[in-house]
Amino acid sequence: MKAARWILPGCPIILLILLASAPVTADLTTTARKAVAGDAAAVKTLRAEGPAGMETLLKLAASEPALATSPAFNAALDAVCAQKDCAASHLYWYTDLEAARAAAKRSGRPILSLRLLGRLDEELSCANSRFFRMVLYANGSVSQELRERFVLHWQSERPVPKVTVDFGDGRRLVGTVTGNSIHYILDSNGRLVDALPGLYGPGAFLRLLGTAGEEARALDAMSGKAFMERLRAYHVERLTFQSLELAADLRQVGLEAPTAEGDLMGSGSPNAMVASERTVSKMAVEVPLLKALLPDLREMRAARLASLSALHLRDSRLDTASRLLLLAKGGAAGVKGDLGAIDRFEELIAADTVRNEYLFHNQIHSWLARINEAPDLKKFDERVYSQLFLTPGTDPWLGLGPTELFSVLTPAG
Repeated sequence: MKAARWILPGCPIILLILLASAPVTADLTTTARKAVAGDAAAVKTLRAEGPAGMETLLKLAASEPALATSPAFNAALDAVCAQKDCAASHLYWYTDLEAARAAAKRSGRPILSLRLLGRLDEELSCANSRFFRMVLYANGSVSQELRERFVLHWQSERPVPKVTVDFGDGRRLVGTVTGNSIHYILDSNGRLVDALPGLYGPGAFLRLLGTAGEEARALDAMSGKAFMERLRAYHVERLTFQSLELAADLRQVGLEAPTAEGDLMGSGSPNAMVASERTVSKMAVEVPLLKALLPDLREMRAARLASLSALHLRDSRLDTASRLLLLAKGGAAGVKGDLGAIDRFEELIAADTVRNEYLFHNQIHSWLARINEAPDLKKFDERVYSQLFLTPGTDPWLGLGPTELFSVLTPAG
């Protein structure tokens, strides 16, 4: 109609030509209704629209509240979003990295690329990714940050191992075994900037994601030597920050953490904590921080880990949306009558946060602080799964195959 204002009276032919050439916006609402009705082609159409396809379904549900609770709607929404439980997260995920990179270049946003065992759009993906859906993606603040400031992508490393317990009376329990997940932060060019391994509490995840995201935006326009120097400097800086943060944590819980320099220097054997604080820019890129400070972290005694993780409980609190999803999933036995079950779950999240940040993330910073060329994402991911998660792609049994002559587990196939 705007074109008509520029048409002089008596020129209907020009008016028709202009109107015919005007862009036509397709009404996706009809397509959304077809998708909810189970039309696979309609689902595919909405998926191809990207986040706009997801928003169309959400708007339809908002106008018809009864629709939002129907299994058919949730199935359509999950398929369009490529994420199970999308109704709780409202997040659209690309499953093709090139498509994600194209979207990132258009928007100028960094990419958050998830690697997992199994598929994010299936109920029984690996345990960590299921926790991500409840603890992180359903969290209101995390969901908003991901939706507004990142382009999201996921890729399956390999199928997730599943175990079935048959009780012999018709009842069966199916669950997953082993597997870990990692979020890679990439700049809009698809170059690796940082990575968050495993599960973090929502508060810690948001802070670390924010820091890495800002760095990805700063690196976006850089290339060659400038890119490499800035990337290395960033990871050296993060190692320094980690060393100071861990030192503060240790002192706060009364574990071994020196406070007087003289006591250490007089012993003839400088404590690794102080040494790392003084020369972290050199030391950290050669020796991962915790190998010097807490070499027993992989098998930390429960009391020591509990002491450190207690400091991170606030970061691990579940918001209302996450709690509701946890209840819907039945993720904590007896949780409806025992609020302590959620408290215990939050304590486990805090323990994971400590392990993942001070052990795994520290190692990632160490690797990236000493690279000489832009890291190859595929090769780096292989290194993570092989050396950090100890589930290399070369092991078809993911460490689950029996090593003894006889075993109750008999591999087949």
